[in-house]
Amino acid sequence: MSSALHIHIGGAGVMIGDMLWKLYEAEHNETTQKNYIYEQVDGNHHPHAFFVDLDDRMIHEIQRNTQVQFKKNSFLSAKNVEDGLTYARGRYGPGLMIRDQALQSIRQQIEAMDRLDEFVITSSISGGTGSGFFSLLSERLYVDFGKVRQNGFIIFPSSEMSNNAIGIYNAVLSFNAMNYYFDSITMFDNQSMYNVIDHQLNLDFVDYKHLNNLVAQVISSYTGLKRFNSCDNLKFFQDVCPYPDIHYLIPSYGKLTLINDYKRKELDQGQFIKYITKKEQRLYQCPQNRRSLSTNLLLRQKELNNFYGKFNSTLKNLDHEFGQSTHIFQCTSSNYQVLPELAQMKQTGTFFSNDGSIYSRLKLLAQQYDKIFERRAFMFWYVGEGMEAKELDEGIEQVKQSMLNYKEVVWNRDFNSQDETYDDEY
Repeated sequence: MSSALHIHIGGAGVMIGDMLWKLYEAEHNETTQKNYIYEQVDGNHHPHAFFVDLDDRMIHEIQRNTQVQFKKNSFLSAKNVEDGLTYARGRYGPGLMIRDQALQSIRQQIEAMDRLDEFVITSSISGGTGSGFFSLLSERLYVDFGKVRQNGFIIFPSSEMSNNAIGIYNAVLSFNAMNYYFDSITMFDNQSMYNVIDHQLNLDFVDYKHLNNLVAQVISSYTGLKRFNSCDNLKFFQDVCPYPDIHYLIPSYGKLTLINDYKRKELDQGQFIKYITKKEQRLYQCPQNRRSLSTNLLLRQKELNNFYGKFNSTLKNLDHEFGQSTHIFQCTSSNYQVLPELAQMKQTGTFFSNDGSIYSRLKLLAQQYDKIFERRAFMFWYVGEGMEAKELDEGIEQVKQSMLNYKEVVWNRDFNSQDETYDDEY
């Protein structure tokens, strides 16, 4: 029986993992394929999970949670390291020192499985551990387990808000690993997730637990295809990633409702599909309008409906570059919630879109990089940890290559003369 190993890297990746495994635990009794994410031993179930961060504070917080029965080798942190602020520290500094120990812990968990199906990886590439150690580890996983798929659920820098001045450098340096070693990258950013929560809920205060819950719900629905329906997850991302180099996906999720919202109502099929495909629901929002290469709708509800969305006009009218239709998948399970303020809805969905609007965000990332790199700002934090300056040049080349990949496939009216001028600068 196949299994998936979840790897949670850096502060954000670790806290997403904490929220995800609390959600998995709530879903456990209903799950039919329990061995996909758990090891069953003497009536106990231990997660196939590995948490790693250079800073041990968040690791210790999760270890205190007795609700989930993690194994001892599920956690790793560096000793006497206050932070992993830069990509260089995560890849060449303290991160390199714990690489072999991390691989050993991962191998030990894999040896307990019948067959490893995929790595599900969470991280934020704005952070040092989430970019540097993320890149280091994904490269080693590709070398040691080359045929095993790596599917990333990654937090990208927001377009306008950030609490990390060097997050742009870290993100750019991560593109080599994401381009070469991953089969899919599902993209999120904090600002977009804040916007979605504001659009769907009327909360007085939103913090990281609400953002982590959004990412956890998307991952749970994806792995739920295997856990509840015994479906082969391979087909899901194959359908939405038509080219190996074009595997960046934008998710939308809904519907969120507060537990004390007494006016809440379930949407019918047409209303729900129209709701979930709105631009405002995208968890990684782009300046340009959507220009889809391929799309998947992942519906989650208890009852199976083989005709769901087959004749829906909203899906039929979506503008796909190659004229194909949206693929519809169904996860037949209840919709669980970990946060007490959120209601458990009968129907939720995730809409995955691989489309040319990603080009506009990559372009913005490159422009932000130019502004700080032309002044050689913060370079000493990277070169001082053993990284060569040319790696930044290689990193931005990978961003530009991703821009070119999307531009070549989606060369259309959406790319105006300003885009062409910007590309000529490179």
